[in-house]
Amino acid sequence: MRMEHIAAIMVLVGCMQTTEACREVPAPTVAFETVDECRELLSPAIEATGTTFKHAYGACAEVDPALFVEDATIEWQVKAPGRLQVEVKVDDGSYAVAARHDAGAKTRN
Repeated sequence: MRMEHIAAIMVLVGCMQTTEACREVPAPTVAFETVDECRELLSPAIEATGTTFKHAYGACAEVDPALFVEDATIEWQVKAPGRLQVEVKVDDGSYAVAARHDAGAKTRN
């Protein structure tokens, strides 16, 4: 049985001081047909982000191509030691409302 085609997104995060004071940074290219294509451009994108921020992190996350049609939420968190964890979730509407009330949530629609 063949697996369904998976696309990928690049997420970049820049931090001024600690990993508590971070924000998402626009990636030069956001969507890719494969994770390998994303990974090829990830290091240069992290290096470019590092020229503006004290600490820069990046990750390529696999996503179902159908999520580009539906609303999705991208959650990220900088984990020790300096690893960016990214999760893509289908947005059912109620989650987005709950996230807006949480000042500490790091999400993007």
